Amino acid sequence: MDFKKLGQQVGQLKKQAEDKLGDRAEPENLKRDAKELREILAGDGSLAEKAKQAKEEVIDRDKPGEGPDAGVPEK
Repeated sequence: MDFKKLGQQVGQLKKQAEDKLGDRAEPENLKRDAKELREILAGDGSLAEKAKQAKEEVIDRDKPGEGPDAGVPEK
């Protein structure tokens, strides 16, 4: 096994994830998102309802004009 090549691939994957996630790639933000998703999945409702709720509360949270912080001016 070529560990040097494997290490390079891991580094590339990490950079791609950070590029796609932006500031959400920070460990605390990922933990917060995971906790919220866990709570949504444990709740009542169909899988479709849970998916919609997760999209609204977690995925779309950081989009301008959407999510629970919509209308709250940035500092």
